[in-house]
Amino acid sequence: MNIYVFKNYFLVCCVPFVEDKNPDKKDLLKIPSISIGFSVLMGVLNFLATARLTCLVDLDNYLTLSMPFGTPSDTDLSSAPYINKFHTQKFQPAWKPFDYKGKQQIHFKIQEFVRSVQSDQSSGVCHLETFGQISVKADIEGTPNDVTVSLLSTDSSQPLSLDSVVIHPCVTVHGIASLGPGLFKRLRFSPPLHEFVMLQYCSPFPKDPPIQGVFKMKGENTVELLVQLKLNEKVKNSFDFCELIIVFFNRGPVKSLEFNVNHGSPKLSEDKHSLKWTIGSKFPKDLEAVLTAKLEFLKQPVMPNSDSFCVDKNCYAQINFRQSNSTLSGCSIDPKNVSISEGSKPKVIIERSIQSAEYRIWNNYGDLPFPVNIINKFNKVFI
Repeated sequence: MNIYVFKNYFLVCCVPFVEDKNPDKKDLLKIPSISIGFSVLMGVLNFLATARLTCLVDLDNYLTLSMPFGTPSDTDLSSAPYINKFHTQKFQPAWKPFDYKGKQQIHFKIQEFVRSVQSDQSSGVCHLETFGQISVKADIEGTPNDVTVSLLSTDSSQPLSLDSVVIHPCVTVHGIASLGPGLFKRLRFSPPLHEFVMLQYCSPFPKDPPIQGVFKMKGENTVELLVQLKLNEKVKNSFDFCELIIVFFNRGPVKSLEFNVNHGSPKLSEDKHSLKWTIGSKFPKDLEAVLTAKLEFLKQPVMPNSDSFCVDKNCYAQINFRQSNSTLSGCSIDPKNVSISEGSKPKVIIERSIQSAEYRIWNNYGDLPFPVNIINKFNKVFI
């Protein structure tokens, strides 16, 4: 799709990216790429109307620096005449058109997510997937000013191993040819002014889930359920939060609830269509948490929580948790080996976290929404 604007004898145009091949003409300006493109064109026309033709160089510099990789970072062209104040004779990468002035510090944020599918059926289904990213916000002076950082494993007995690595265009692998298993990884980059994702990856570790679970639920109007959770001994017993949620699909609201628990506190939702068991910040000393409950449901013709598969015994319990100052892959950054090519050593801040993503335990008495042999085959490839 093209946008053309004619004003004051100038014709300007741009080509925004629109995913919808047949957008409604009445709602064109509601599409972000079209509205941004229109704003850029109007800014160009306003600049041309007030500037001299000799200032076209300023306009060219501004458009080159304010739209790295074709994405506008600024649509206000009032600063275009002053662009040469920031434009040095050094090579300035598209991701860092201006220089930073102020207190120097580099903030690294390692975020890992773990996805799990478990079922305590005879086949013993357990799929585990760990993936993460490293974000960087570098407030350092000098353009360009390269940052060198070392990635290492927090476990000396387990070398750092990252798979399916995707790096930002400003990052290069320094000193080694690839990010393979067991290699010492040293990265070098010229950071942009904003926070950016330096690295995305998957990890073959851990082999075992951080929380192993068993979920059993049976019955129609009166239901009995059992949930057993076991924290892996290698996982730190400290959580920002840890909870288990059971949504009762295709059922009426809960009429009554009786439960017995050795740790934490279960509670029905306000609409009485789900049960949340708050584990808290720690598991018990034996690292096992057990919940048994008996629920009675009211019959209701219209169910607010409907799911075509989750009917009767086909259901799951979902675990939501987050941990700070830890990673499952062991990926970490050595602050002593963070250096910049120019100037004094900046303050280095490193933040690490683990968070669950679709961490589900399926009912032992129900069916699974996928063939068991596919999951087992999938495990052999990625685990």
